[in-house]
This record gives sequence, C-alpha cells and structure tokens, in this order.
Amino acid sequence: MPKYKTIDGGKHLVVPLGIKPYKHQEIPSVTGSAISIQAGTVLYGYYNMDYRLPDGDLLRLLANHDKKTVQIILLTGDPEKLKKLPGQRTSSLAANAIASLNRYCIRSESYSKPRTEAQLAKFQLVNQTIRSLSKLLARERRLAPNDWAGQEALRHEVLTLIEQCRDQNRLVSVNPIISEGSLGTMLYEARQAAQHYEFNRVYPVSRIDQLDFTRVKQKHPSRPTCFVWDSELHIGQNEEGLNNAIRVICEQYGLVPAPELSDIPANRFKRLELFFHKLWLDGYDWINYLANHEETAQAVSTEKRPDGLAISKIKPYYCLEGTSQKGFASLPELAAQFTGTDYQGIMASSLSQAWQLLTLQANGHWARLTGCRQIVIRLGDDLALLNYFEENGLFYPLPSGQDLYTLSQISKRHLYLPEKFKLQLRAFASRIPPFFKYSYQNLKRFVTHDLYKEFTSHVHHDHPEKIETPPVEPPDIEPPPRGYDASIEDILIGRGLLHSGQTLEQFVREQMAENPYVIAREQHPSPPPLYTNPLHRSLDVLRHIAGFFVDVSEKNPIIGTLAMAAYLYGAGAVIAPQTLIAVLTKLHLSGLISGIRPAQALGHWMSHGTTSEAISSATTLWQGIVIGGDLDQFFIKAVSVLQDDPAEVALIIALALSLGYGLCKTFPSLQEEMGPFPLPNYAALGAKGGAAIYDTIVHPGDDWLLGTIKWLLKAVVTTGKIIIGPFVEGYYYGYEKGFLNGLKKSVRQFILSMKQIVAGLVDFVLVVMTIPFLEISAMAIHVPFRGLTNFLSKLFAFSGHWQPTGQILLDFATRTSGWNYLPGFRLSPLYGFSNPLGNYSQSFVLNLLYNAGMLLFLPPLQLLKNFVVLPLVDTLSFLTRATLTLLNPVSRLLAFSAGTFLTKAGFIWDNSIGYLFRGTAKAILLGSNLLASEAGELRLSCLELIQTGRRALYDWAFAKDDQNTHVINTDRDYFIEKPIRLEQLPHEQDHCLLDKLLHRQKKSGSSPAPAFFAKPDKSAAKNGTLKPDKTQHSIETASPEMATSRSDPEKYVTLSVHS
Repeated sequence: MPKYKTIDGGKHLVVPLGIKPYKHQEIPSVTGSAISIQAGTVLYGYYNMDYRLPDGDLLRLLANHDKKTVQIILLTGDPEKLKKLPGQRTSSLAANAIASLNRYCIRSESYSKPRTEAQLAKFQLVNQTIRSLSKLLARERRLAPNDWAGQEALRHEVLTLIEQCRDQNRLVSVNPIISEGSLGTMLYEARQAAQHYEFNRVYPVSRIDQLDFTRVKQKHPSRPTCFVWDSELHIGQNEEGLNNAIRVICEQYGLVPAPELSDIPANRFKRLELFFHKLWLDGYDWINYLANHEETAQAVSTEKRPDGLAISKIKPYYCLEGTSQKGFASLPELAAQFTGTDYQGIMASSLSQAWQLLTLQANGHWARLTGCRQIVIRLGDDLALLNYFEENGLFYPLPSGQDLYTLSQISKRHLYLPEKFKLQLRAFASRIPPFFKYSYQNLKRFVTHDLYKEFTSHVHHDHPEKIETPPVEPPDIEPPPRGYDASIEDILIGRGLLHSGQTLEQFVREQMAENPYVIAREQHPSPPPLYTNPLHRSLDVLRHIAGFFVDVSEKNPIIGTLAMAAYLYGAGAVIAPQTLIAVLTKLHLSGLISGIRPAQALGHWMSHGTTSEAISSATTLWQGIVIGGDLDQFFIKAVSVLQDDPAEVALIIALALSLGYGLCKTFPSLQEEMGPFPLPNYAALGAKGGAAIYDTIVHPGDDWLLGTIKWLLKAVVTTGKIIIGPFVEGYYYGYEKGFLNGLKKSVRQFILSMKQIVAGLVDFVLVVMTIPFLEISAMAIHVPFRGLTNFLSKLFAFSGHWQPTGQILLDFATRTSGWNYLPGFRLSPLYGFSNPLGNYSQSFVLNLLYNAGMLLFLPPLQLLKNFVVLPLVDTLSFLTRATLTLLNPVSRLLAFSAGTFLTKAGFIWDNSIGYLFRGTAKAILLGSNLLASEAGELRLSCLELIQTGRRALYDWAFAKDDQNTHVINTDRDYFIEKPIRLEQLPHEQDHCLLDKLLHRQKKSGSSPAPAFFAKPDKSAAKNGTLKPDKTQHSIETASPEMATSRSDPEKYVTLSVHS
C-alpha cells in the first residue's frame, strides 16, 4: 500500500529513495491566450532534480510538463564518458551503426543472470560486428565530400557487415524457443538507417560528428571545459533509450545497478505480463487520485494576467523521502545517517568478506571496502551497499540506479491525464495564431529579402561601379519594442528587447561568454534533401507510405508473408471470387472458402465500388494479420501513446477525420465510394495530412507547405531573371552595358536553369529506378523468400527439439503467479456525488453562468456514472477476474501434460531422428543466407552505381547553390532554438531568462511574477545552481525495497533513513 504524508493540508504520496537529490526546483508553464498580444507564447515548465557525481560532474533530471519521459542532462569534464552514452549519430554513417548495435549490448548486459548460451552468443556476435565497424571510423573521416564512390563503398561495407550479423543471428535462433528477438529488430533498423543515410555534400565527417570530443580545445583558460549531454538531442522521448542512459551512467560512475533495469526478462510474454501489471498499478494509482482529488496535493493553479499570459504552477503530488545528498565530514558520520548509531566501521577486502564479518555483528554495524569507495551496512538483518565519493574533504553519498529509475518513473506521472490533456490543448490553441503570423513573416522576408537580393545581385553583377557602393538596407521604421511592449513570443524570435535593452541573441552570447559549457552534439547536422520540387516531394510521400508496409513485413518475414497472402485473399474475394475459390481448392485450402462472403461484406460495409471495396477488404485483413502477429507490442505501443500524449492523439485524429471528410465533400467521386461506415476511410485519407498539419502548427518551419511555396516563388524569380532581367539592367546601365550584357546573363541563366531542370528530371528517373531494388524486391522477393525459409527452418527445428519445448511448457505450468485475482477485487472508489457549486471564475457573471451550467448538467452525469458506468466497469472487472481464475488451473494442467509428454518422448526422439530435423533446419538457413547474401551484393552494387550517378548529377547542376544550404551547429543555436534551455542548465539568479521575461511587465501594471522567481540570498547559491525557495516542495528520497536473501552476499537491500 502506498504511504501518504500530509503537507500544507494536502496528502502527498511518499516516494522512498535511498539518496534524494540535493536540490529540487519547480518551474511553471507559461502560455499566452490565443486572442491576446501574448498569442503563441508557450514555455513548458518542469521540475529539476540534481545529483552530485564524482570529479565535479552533475546529473540533472528534468520532468517537463509536456513530455512523457524524464529528460537527462549530464554535465561532465570527461569526454570519454560521452562515447558510451546512447543515442543516434546522425552525421556519421559508421558511428550511427555502432550506436545502434551498442543498444543491444546495453540491453543484453541487463538480462536476467545468468544469461543463456544463445544470449551470450548474440552478445559476442554484436561485439565482433562493432569492432569491425569501429575500424571504419577513421576511414570515414578521411573521405572528401566529393568522393562519392568512396562514400557509397563505405555504405556498401557497413551494410554488408550488418547483413552478416543478421545472418549469424538467424543461425543462433534456429532453436524453436529462440527468436531473432530485439537484436533482429535493432539490426533491421540499423540497416535501414545506413541504407537511407545522406552524406554531407560540403563538409567531411569530423570527430565531433562521431561524438568524439577528446580533441576539443579548452573553452576558458582558467576554467575546465564542461560538456553538456542532453538526452533531448540524442534520445528524445524514447523510454528505452533513457533507461539505457541510466544504465550507462550507473556503469561509468560505479552506482549500484537498478533491479528494475538489470533483470530484464528476455521472453516477450513475460515482458507483456510486466507491462499489464504496471498498467494495472498505474490505473489503480489514477483511480485513487480521482477518488481523493480534493485531498491529494496535485495542485494546479493557473494565474491569468491582464496581458494574456497564463502561468500554470503545478506542485508535485508526491514527496521524496530519504537522506539528502550532502557532504559529511567523515565516513562514520555518513554511515550514522542510516544506522542511527555511532559504531566505527570495520575494514574488509571484498564483498564476501564484508558479508561474513557483518553476519556476526548487530544491526547498525558497517564495513568499509578497501580499494573502492563503498561501504556495506547491516540494516534490519539485511545488508545494504552504499557508494560514495570524496570532494573538498567531504564525503558525499551516491544515489543508486534504483533511485534514478524511481525518479524517472514518477516524473512520467507528475501530470495525470486530465491535467496533461488540458495543458497540451491550451498550448496547441495558442500556437494557431502565431503559425499564420510566422508563415506570413517568413514568406515576406523570403520575398522582400532573399529573392529581392538574389534578383538585384543578378542585375548588378559585372558592374564594378555598383559593387563598390552596394545599397544599404534601410533600417526598420520602428525600433524593436522593449520587454514591456513586446510579447514574450516576439522576444523569443528576436523581434523584441528584454527590459535590459538586449535582444535574446545578445543575452545568449553573454551567457556563453561567462560559462564553460560545450554542447555535446554533432558539428555538421544532416544535409537538406537533394531536391525539394513537388515531383520529388510527392514521390517521397508515396515511398514513406510504402515504407510502412515494407518495414512491418521485413521485421518479421513470416508474419509479413501471411499478411501479403491475406491482402491477396481480401482483394480476390471482391474482384475475382470464383478464381479465388478455384485456387484455394487446388491448394487444398477449402476451409478458407467460407471466409470469402465475410470479406466481401467487410469491403461493402466500408466502401462502394469494386476497386474501393477490394482495397478496403484487403487492407483491413492485412492490418489484422500484422496486429495479430505482433499483438503484444501493438498493445503496448497503443496504450503508451494514449497514456502519454492524449491531446496530441485526439487532435491528430480530429484533423485526419476532418481532412478526409473535407476531401470527400470536395471531390464527389470520392464520396460516392464511401460505404455505410466511412470513418476508417476518412481517417485513412486524412491520416498523413492530419499529422502533417499538427506538426506544421506546433513546429513551424520550411516543411512541406512553406518549402513548396518557396520553391514556386524561386522558380518565378528565376523566370523573371531570364525574361525581365535584361530590361531592368538596361534601365540602370543603358543599352550596351546594360541590356546587351543582361541578355548574355539571361542566356547563361537559361542554360543553368535548363541544366537544373534536366538534372532534376534525370534524378527523378534514377530515384524511380531504385524502387525495384528497395521496395519491390523487398515485398515481391525477399519477404516471401525469407518468410517461407524461416517457416520451414522453424518447423524442422521444432521437430528436432521436443525436450526444450516441453521444458518451456513445464516452466509455464509450474510458474509462480503474483496475480491476486478474486481476493484483490474491490468496488470502484469513484462512487458518490460532488457539489456542483464552486468558484470557477474570478468574474461574477462567468462564475454564475458556470454554476448554473454545472447545476444543470452535473447531477444527471453523476447519476449515469453511479448507476450505469461504474456498475458496468465493476461487473466487467469481476467477470475478467473470475475467468482468469478458472483458466489458470486449466491452462496449467494442459501445459503440464503436454510438457511432460514432450520431455519424456523427446529424450528418445531428440537423440535419434531429431538430429536429422535439426540438421535440415540449419541447412535451410545456411542455404537461404547464402542466396540472400549473393542477391544482396548484386542489389547493393546496382544501388551504389545509381547513388554515385545521382550525386555526380547533382554536383554538375547545383554545386554552387548547394554551398549555402549546409550549416554548422553552434552552441548559440542550441539556446536560440529553444530558449528554455538557458533555464535548464545551472546558472546564477542574475542570469535567469524567465525571471527577466516575467518581470518585464512592471510598466504595464501587471501582476508580479511567482514567488519562486524572487531572488534568493546570494549566499545560498552554490555550485552555479539555484537554491529552491522555501515555499517550494522539496522532493525526498528512497527506492522501493529490493527483496534479498541474507545467504547471498552479492545482494543488498536499499538504504533508508533511520528514524
């Protein structure tokens, strides 16, 4: 049962930790009203929790209000630690492949111990591949940007190494109880990333692009360089990647590994069971929160200012309980924090010796291990292991990996579903007006500045007298407004000034000059696409859609082959049912004939028209097979998305349905093909567009919309340079020096434009030529071939492995079940009524209207909840528990009977004729690997020639223009792109950007900033970080207990505070 503590009159969930963060601070979310001057202002808040690490390093955990997972920021002075951290290396082909494979190494080392022979074999196989890929890093750096043949040869070699690893993984998985597993998925993703990798066309790959900062010069002569590794840049919101980052940090700093991250079950069904268990606990926690909403302290208070700003302060619903990470003068003093005694420690040379010595002592005794910075403490008749480090004569306790994992999990739930939905919806609404403003200003600048400059440069080129005195751009008529006149959004995009008179860029430069931070990310970002014309963009969209089918099929060829057969079955049932019946009869699959009529009815229910019905029926059956073949992962991903991004999912679905409906109403021919239930077709028509619209509004930029408009405008200007340019030049410089010279330039421009048009069309043909080698070969040849051979090899392998299969069934039958079905049933705590009257608004009229509406609608809704909804939920819960209770013994009995038979019979079968079946299975895999390898080499050679030709063609036509499209990442850009990052790094209060933004309104008479932005006593600031305000909730610490046996000296309990 969870523990609660009453703080400030509210109940807080107690989260026990061994060592709690030494600092914690809460920052509010700031959003602007869509109908005010502050429209578009969206600054999401967060909680930050800091841990000290050895060698002066710092670990900061950020629980952002808009993110589903914790953000990790590691500040370190050792660049070697950056190499092992997970994440993509998007600017290096070889380094990215190594990082992809390293994910499996991190995962494998976290499997339940001891690892099986197959797991160890896969681990060694991946390490061997990583060593081979590491030899290519130096070679990649030596490649010149225009060495296209060398670059494609490097891609060829990387793909060959990955494919060889995949083939060996299939051989390891020849056993029926062993699958290709997560390694197979990671290898496929690594191969796809290498296949579609775009080489930089201007800059060679540097060490920094490979995340190697060992040769970076010191930024400040008097201060050591501090590297900043931000998980948002390298991992994003990938929970697996964040868990891997915690594992690597534990390994590098010697932290005790987290049991939750170091005992991963390799069996996918066991992982599904753990997911259901965690989902149940999360739901239980949410129900308790809703039932005690008035008592719990999930306080969300929103302060609305007259200027349109809404400041949402979200206080934690939990409190951390544990020992704070502060310095102690001696080890006995440190140990006394946990034991409550003044015993002097004893010396031990190893963990085993410490165990032997402490078993003879009373609780409260502790031992110090020689040669390492660890102490072992006897608490509650168990042993606890504590790591520490020494700095400036003080001893600091180190958190355990379980502490970090626990904080990452509560950070995921620091906003419940309703609060998260409201915040995301408010932010999306606030983004809509600035989207149109941004689009207008972006296009206006592109036309009046970029295109104008391009046209005038073309006209005045070759005229020295004009070049010597270039026209000076007139300044803005009105200077940028200061902070009290400008909105926060204007300041953040550089169109306003802070109250100090600085622009945001000037403020950032000042902060960079005063701190030693170096952002750990690639030096040269991924290059822009070769072509941005509508023809290439349309082809990219089609390939993106096709890529979904290819990826699903290639990851699991057996399921992919069955899904393709289901697709043909669904299409044939509508288009040619008699032919399908004849084919099924010849294949002795007459049982499938009965499914033809339901398939026809499904297509007619969704669409009208033979072709439309066939597509609907075939696609639905294909999707059903794909989901059924990977049901556990589909369910996990679907629930996770709905749980973590409810507003985003709802908005994208609404946009997709609206767009699909609008298209059908705009084009009557589409509407005529809709069936009685057209919603799936509406969603299918508008899915891609809905996601694109959402992304365009939330993250505006040169995407499909603005990019296409700019391309068209640039084409118009190019046409103007050819046709109008000579006349404009003649107006400035006369007939001979102007008009005639302009004609010559127009001819050159016409030739260049025709060259670029020809290059674009030829490249389009070359891109189309790659389709047979990528998508078509995958779906028509590789997937059916691999699906058939994998199925045959698994069939023969099962026939030769009766004993292992029987043992799996016996393990299932004799498993220890932790589910408490019927005894754990309880009625929902949500029954009851609440008072509809309350204070909903500060305005008397609005509050009166709100109360009238609540009084009218809330009582009927509560009656519906209490007498219909909740009884149905409770009944369903009871029936589910009863069904599971009945199925549990039946399934165990059947599994035990079958397992016993296979185990006993397999002793004779496996050691006789089983050899033949196992040899046949291995021979099938070896033969298929050989054929696939030879075909793959031919395919890669053809693609290598095509890609080399494309690069040469592009360089022939666009080399000069391409120089300006490539950029270099700078630390300044890191902060300008997202100014809240200035707040997320340790800084002095005088350099607080949020403080300047929210205090800038003094002249307008708005309300003061929140109390936690008030400047604290400078004596409280230490190590460059802020001390939390006394009004804030401090997060306390201790991790869930690790159940251990006292007879095992290698296992230790988690530390807790002695009371």
